[in-house]
Amino acid sequence: MVYTGIVERLLFTAIAVGVLLAAYGGFRYLDLSNQLAANPAAQIHQEGSEVELESKSEAHGLMAADIERRRLVAEQRDMMIAGGVGLALLGVGWLGYDILRGRRQKEVAAKVSLQSDSSGSA
Repeated sequence: MVYTGIVERLLFTAIAVGVLLAAYGGFRYLDLSNQLAANPAAQIHQEGSEVELESKSEAHGLMAADIERRRLVAEQRDMMIAGGVGLALLGVGWLGYDILRGRRQKEVAAKVSLQSDSSGSA
């Protein structure tokens, strides 16, 4: 096949991009989890308790922390999706590369068989 080299490079690229994307998504997800653990609004949200606010500045601080919590949760969800896409790319690239390798081995075996048949008849 003429396009085998191009397809092989594309599949290798899919594997490499998949590994990088899955690693980035995973590490970023863990980093965001650590940031969420330190966020006071996330702690209050996780406990499900109500807070008595004593001043407007405390209310503004908690409101800012909640906005940050929502941003972190949304980014965490996006990183989970990115990691999943990376794993899917890795799987598709690996499967395609394995299929190509199997075809190549069959072609080599067929050539060896033809050569042994032609040398045995001569």
